[in-house]
Amino acid sequence: MRMTFLENAGELTDAVALADRILRAGMFLHASDIHFDPMEDYLRVRLRIDGTLEEVLRIDTSMQNALASRLKVLAGLDIAERRAPQDGGFTWRAPAAPGTPPIDVRMATLPVRHGERITLRLLETGGKRLSIGELGMAERERAIFDSVLRRPHGLVLLTGPTGSGKTTTLYAAINELLRLDDAKNIITVEDPVEYEIPGVAQAEVDSADKVNFSKALRSILRHDPDVVMIGEIRERDSLDAAVKAALTGHLVLSTLHANDAPSTVTRLVDMGLDPALVPATLRLAVAQRLVRKICPCCAGAPDAAKTCPVCGGRGYSGRTGIFEFFTPGEGTGRTMRDDAMDKVAAGVTTLAEVARVLGED
Repeated sequence: MRMTFLENAGELTDAVALADRILRAGMFLHASDIHFDPMEDYLRVRLRIDGTLEEVLRIDTSMQNALASRLKVLAGLDIAERRAPQDGGFTWRAPAAPGTPPIDVRMATLPVRHGERITLRLLETGGKRLSIGELGMAERERAIFDSVLRRPHGLVLLTGPTGSGKTTTLYAAINELLRLDDAKNIITVEDPVEYEIPGVAQAEVDSADKVNFSKALRSILRHDPDVVMIGEIRERDSLDAAVKAALTGHLVLSTLHANDAPSTVTRLVDMGLDPALVPATLRLAVAQRLVRKICPCCAGAPDAAKTCPVCGGRGYSGRTGIFEFFTPGEGTGRTMRDDAMDKVAAGVTTLAEVARVLGED
């Protein structure tokens, strides 16, 4: 299936056609990112599909600068600047594919030894609104999450490394809050805004630091919100602002870097939060990771997977979350490992995938 989109692409000498071919492959293979890695003798193109990077194409170095310039033009970047990192974005629609929705593309460049490394983040536009029921939460955890979202105030934190699905869960939570009461005043501050949510005021952090998380959150509170979503609590200022909002009658949703759900408390205290305020503000901490799901078409069978039109021979198609909940005063219920093993027993994923994600034997 992969070669259907990229067959003979390495022979193209038209940078516009080459860029379109690669973007088309990324879109139709449901890649979340496209990586252009300059090597000594070629430009390596990799797609991140279901969380794993796969090399799909090698391009002659003679096309490297032309391809980079084409992508920079699309993203509104300076094509003459090759020695400093740049960030931009654009909306792209597949040529000769009527009815196909466009995708938003976030682009970042980084000068490296053999040229410019380019990473494209692909974001679908106009897609369906993801619900909490589609995240993969077990029934017990789903009930806890629903209950917390119905509370009028407090702090709800999603934890995990980059790429663990935290932002997706936040968006699903916002969609659920709108479903429960579309009259709620919901304001977000994000870096960047990944998906537009109708009915929600979404502010974006800027690189010039005129709008950062703590500044935006303090301003948001003057706009009488019921719910505030802050993309990430990064430092003491944003933590103080989030806690103040949670203590003054607002439901605050955010993310934090912590290895597991109970470690959220330690992380908050390390950032300067008075330990006495933890039970007063924190309603729920959720740690999560993403595991690949066994392909429903070939069921991961080695022989069938080789020619499977759904997974392209990988044996996996799509991802689901594994979760760990921590509630102050009640502690942790099931661990992420427990949740993962239940999904293995249910035939959703495999032991090998769980070991890859959790780093366990």
